[in-house]
Amino acid sequence: MSTSICPADVQKSAFRTDIQALRGIAVLLVVLYHTQLIDFAGYLGVDLFFVISGFLITGILRKEIEAKHFSFLRFYFRRAKRLLPAAFVVLAFVVACASFILTDLALKDLKTQVIGALLFVSNFVAWSQTGYFEAAADTQPLLHFWSLAVEEQYYLLMPLLLFFIPRKAWLPVVATLVLSSVALSAYLASHHPDAAFYLTLTRAWELGLGSLAAIVKLKTNAHRGLSLARIPAIAAILLVPFFPTGLPHPGLDALLVCMATLVVLLGHNPKTSENNLPVKAIARVVISRTRCTWFTGQYWFLLEPPI
Repeated sequence: MSTSICPADVQKSAFRTDIQALRGIAVLLVVLYHTQLIDFAGYLGVDLFFVISGFLITGILRKEIEAKHFSFLRFYFRRAKRLLPAAFVVLAFVVACASFILTDLALKDLKTQVIGALLFVSNFVAWSQTGYFEAAADTQPLLHFWSLAVEEQYYLLMPLLLFFIPRKAWLPVVATLVLSSVALSAYLASHHPDAAFYLTLTRAWELGLGSLAAIVKLKTNAHRGLSLARIPAIAAILLVPFFPTGLPHPGLDALLVCMATLVVLLGHNPKTSENNLPVKAIARVVISRTRCTWFTGQYWFLLEPPI
């Protein structure tokens, strides 16, 4: 008899070492990229993180909606409780340091960035001020809030989508969202690269892939095959940033990293993964030690600019 497995159900609420390790890799890639110590496409860590975020939030929504105890108020309250305290600490630190370091013009830009961060529209603010790959981006201590804004905007959409459409329509609707976003992203990456980089509509396919992973029900044989493919997938996640294609981003490089992340998420096996204590400890240390690196690094850049 054939059985099905839904990845979001593989573990109901237990710690998933593979996800924590992927988070650690994502953060480390981005931080190393911004230190400029090595020349590689570490910005792909953001694409990796989007897939993880889509998977986690959709898994939560799916379980609560299917159990018929979903509440919009409770969902958004949990999001605010999880996000706002840390965000306020970061913003307070940045603002406190800004008056001693930034020029008057930079302070004016920072004010706009702070408002954008509080309203979760930092991606639009960043789009209007500078490109992510431009030198001016190195002087924006709150630039990293753009990806958080993209996630929060997606989180506004997904509960509405899953709550108001029938369960059997989830998969085709989200798949359509992913394909539409891929098409828009491919077009804008070639014609308006900054828009393709920052806008939620062009990043929704990455979050949507994670959502698909949380929704889809795999046959046992398919799950077994994906489990075997996890090691090559992890290798791809680690290697692609060092051998980028040079094509517009988000593009083929992002697609490779996101699809590899999808394989890791879908191929998860709790019987062999969850007791890997060294991986769990390392992942937690990586994340905790790198959360504040961006804005402290940006202020250090302003104090000691490269010659």
